[in-house]
Amino acid sequence: MKEKKHSKENSIKRRSFLKLTGASLGLGISFPYFAKWGNVNAGEPKISGSSTQWQTDPEGNLYFVPKNIKTDKANDKGIVTARVDGMWKKYKLAEYDSEFHEWWISEKLWYYDQLIAYFNNEIDETGIPNGGHHHPILGTYGRKFGRRGDSDFHLNTAVKGFTIVPKAESIDIINTEVDNIYAASEAGKANLPVDLFKLRKDLYQDRSLWDKTRMGTLELYSGRPINAEDTAGGYGFDETKTFQNIMANPMSTLTYMGFWSTEGGQNFLEGIEGLIPEWTFKGFCWLIAHHNPANSEYEQKISTYINDAHCRYHGGNCDIATNIFLVVEEFNTTPSYDPYGRGKRVVPPYNYGTTASNMANVKLNRNRKKLSKEEKIEVIKKLKLPV
Repeated sequence: MKEKKHSKENSIKRRSFLKLTGASLGLGISFPYFAKWGNVNAGEPKISGSSTQWQTDPEGNLYFVPKNIKTDKANDKGIVTARVDGMWKKYKLAEYDSEFHEWWISEKLWYYDQLIAYFNNEIDETGIPNGGHHHPILGTYGRKFGRRGDSDFHLNTAVKGFTIVPKAESIDIINTEVDNIYAASEAGKANLPVDLFKLRKDLYQDRSLWDKTRMGTLELYSGRPINAEDTAGGYGFDETKTFQNIMANPMSTLTYMGFWSTEGGQNFLEGIEGLIPEWTFKGFCWLIAHHNPANSEYEQKISTYINDAHCRYHGGNCDIATNIFLVVEEFNTTPSYDPYGRGKRVVPPYNYGTTASNMANVKLNRNRKKLSKEEKIEVIKKLKLPV
């Protein structure tokens, strides 16, 4: 017994020594922070590893409070303050440009047209793919420690069901219109869901209703079950990696790519045929717990708006955590789209060495089927391209 005890103590001492020397000398010696890896079986306890302090409201509902972002000036002054890489900094919000907005609306209208035709028995199947305007990819990064424990990486991408968000003063207007459709349906005076889709088409085309500084989605798999009556859950974890990353670091990116290449003649990307529409936004994620007693009037309204839009379509819970993406920068990442695409920042405008007047000249010349030799030389001179 003494030999075993002595051997165990020496083993502990050796491990402690290795950890200390590895840390002090910068050696490539690593030790797993989490002991539990791999998939979680249904009978095993949930894993979290998060530093999020979940709280309970008076009715027994769970909620969280983000600590690394301040959004109290987001609506009236267009400013978000966030702690990134350990430092607090203010950022000015920006509006996405009209090209993105036109593209988003065009795909949304096509989406609704397919649904309306299907429910009117005009087509046998909708043929609506995932992706496009409704399913961008959200990129986040968190921190090395305090994660779920099933991965050694704190970078994450996730495909999310995003939508554009109403202005604060438009939320009640839109909610009233939608509620009227449901009330009319109960009275036998409206055809759900067709009349609702037609209303949504009209609302989305009214560009004055929408807040171009943000988009919205839900964190479907975080905080479930939220209370004793909630039957959702069974995922094996309490929080998504997206949620954990945002709580640690709200800075993120959001990338959209069109369903198909452009057919030409559209109201975006100059109507050029054959381009693949693509935009990337850089900004911050504003997480809102539906049951947080300290929510502002706007936070509660926007949470209810996005939750209702989801649960009325898909069913399920109507109190899911809301994620509002706040736009700070926009990049046109459309391939082969010069001089405006290929990863250039368009919001706020950035000068890459081509003046606005020269860019306008190029834009006009893009409509020509073929440039003469002299015209090509003039374009090269104006753009100052090396040859």
